[in-house]
Amino acid sequence: MNYRRLASLLGVATLGLGLVAMVVPGVVPFGPGPVLVWGVGGLVLLQALRVVGARRRSELDEAVTPTPELPTATPPPGEDLDAVLEGFLDTRGVAFHRGRAREGLRSAAVAVLARYGTYSEVEAEAALDAGTWTDDRVAAAFLGEGNVPPSPPLARVRNRFRSETPMERVVRHTVDAIVAAAGLDARSGGSDGTARRRGTVRGRESRRTTAGRGPSPTDETTPGEDGSGGEDRDTLVRASHPTGHWRGVSVVALVGIGAGVLVGEPAVLLAAVVGIGFAAYARSSALPPGAVSIERTLETDRPDPGETVEVTVTVANDTVRYLPDLRLVDGVPEALSVIDGSPRLGTALRPGERASFSYAIEARRGVHTFGRARLVARDLPGSTEQERSIAARTATTLTCVPSLRPLTEPLPLRGQATQYVGQVETPRGGDGVEFYATREYRRGDALSRIDWHRRARTGELTTVEFREERAARVVLVIDATATAYRSAEPYEPHAVDRAVDAAGRIYASLTGSGDRVGIAALSAEECWLAPGSGVDHAVEARALLATHPALSPVPGERRSTTHWQRRLRKRLQPGTQVVFLAPLASASGDRFAREFEAYGYPVTVVSPDPTADRTPGHRLGRVARTLRISGLRAAGIPVVDWPRDRTVDEAIARHNEGWER
Repeated sequence: MNYRRLASLLGVATLGLGLVAMVVPGVVPFGPGPVLVWGVGGLVLLQALRVVGARRRSELDEAVTPTPELPTATPPPGEDLDAVLEGFLDTRGVAFHRGRAREGLRSAAVAVLARYGTYSEVEAEAALDAGTWTDDRVAAAFLGEGNVPPSPPLARVRNRFRSETPMERVVRHTVDAIVAAAGLDARSGGSDGTARRRGTVRGRESRRTTAGRGPSPTDETTPGEDGSGGEDRDTLVRASHPTGHWRGVSVVALVGIGAGVLVGEPAVLLAAVVGIGFAAYARSSALPPGAVSIERTLETDRPDPGETVEVTVTVANDTVRYLPDLRLVDGVPEALSVIDGSPRLGTALRPGERASFSYAIEARRGVHTFGRARLVARDLPGSTEQERSIAARTATTLTCVPSLRPLTEPLPLRGQATQYVGQVETPRGGDGVEFYATREYRRGDALSRIDWHRRARTGELTTVEFREERAARVVLVIDATATAYRSAEPYEPHAVDRAVDAAGRIYASLTGSGDRVGIAALSAEECWLAPGSGVDHAVEARALLATHPALSPVPGERRSTTHWQRRLRKRLQPGTQVVFLAPLASASGDRFAREFEAYGYPVTVVSPDPTADRTPGHRLGRVARTLRISGLRAAGIPVVDWPRDRTVDEAIARHNEGWER
């Protein structure tokens, strides 16, 4: 039974009966006595209480606009502690559960003690059992055979305020003890333990974190759409629906009617008319958004990296109706951040009227296509709203291609080389610039290579030989897998961006020295530029580093790279050197370097450090990365560790000076 309909019919019948009694007195055989009047007043007040209760239990159903001010946030290694522990246990493909936390931390401690201590693995196990490997009693007992001591009373109070469970406390103590055993300063970010400054972070909220984010401006864009105009330029996201903003306003009328009936005061009863007016106002029909169009213009569509670009958006009301409440959020590309102004507009537009707003973005490497704008249109009281996704009349694309600047420090390459003259020194004499040896004169030797000083001094004819230099064939491989998109702070350049920037500078340095250089990416998407040199090749390299989808500034889906790795290995000619630019944030980068070294391609690793130390997981992630670097160096693979507070030139200079070998 529909009680709402029954109550409506009863109310209409009662109202009709009252009107008849007023117009034709005596037609109704009974009069409203005091009991009936009070009963009606009481029922009205009870209905008012019911409306108030329903309003308290309900929530507003209003659109949540996206927040496009900041680019996609990237986490540091170790955001998931369980994933780091899986790496120490080598449990790929095996379900991991928290009950194995002790086993994972014990494996990490054994690896650290065997690498950086005076222990073998067997001795490290014994030290863990005896609890002699650390001065921290909690960590020693947890990984050993003793009982974990309880927290002091003051520490228990402090842990209660920071909501730290006993297990979390034990893990924190154990991770800190492992970090200390590895020789890493708790305030340091580099794997060499040197102090570093924490990077600055823009003080705004993220718009694209996966948890709890609002819908993105491009959520409705179908694959292949570029945000340009067309038949589907204006797409309905959500039809008109009540927001609940005025839900319960009828209680004003109900209280006025009920109180007026009970006290018998016409003035109080008349006050209910105000409430009736508000209730009717809230139920007025919604004004549809109609044909609203937007135009977007850029100050420049080909800026340099770091350049400020002003974006101007114009919104037009193409209907013959007044639109009282329009809220627009522009579709800023995910990789770009807003540094001035706001990509939002709230306005009302008369028929044919236009409104404009501007904001500034910071250019970043890559090709960035603006997405659809999100429009929320409401009626005058705000009781009904509609959401639409609107593309600009013409596609808006910003292309940022960095220049190729050479390094100020030479990157040390391995010994193999080609027949071309270059910068790799060979262990034999020939043409070059560095003195190698002298030998007796032979017929046909160039006069410029005769040691005339010795001839004048001793009368002997000798020929000077210089250390021969040969060109190297080098392929720069950038780790662009999903696990490489890591940064110590959420909105600073992640490891892939830093690696791409370093690759451009290494390319310019090596080709400037006569070496033949190619570029590839360790990614699910094929990315390849064969080794070469010259102006045309440099143009291709510059475009590839800036615009290739495999090197996108925004992390993509997690997909296997095994197939492309095999194809890449087949493309490398014998003796080709590999410069691998990878953060070594996961075991995949370590395996790649070892595999290509084993196949006879000399590997040099340049590793941008993305680690942080805010949580036990972050600190353990630093330990795991440090172990990978030490393991590669022990295997004869040079690794240039690049802390986030240093330039790549400083990191290479430090490596060349022998600080990290």
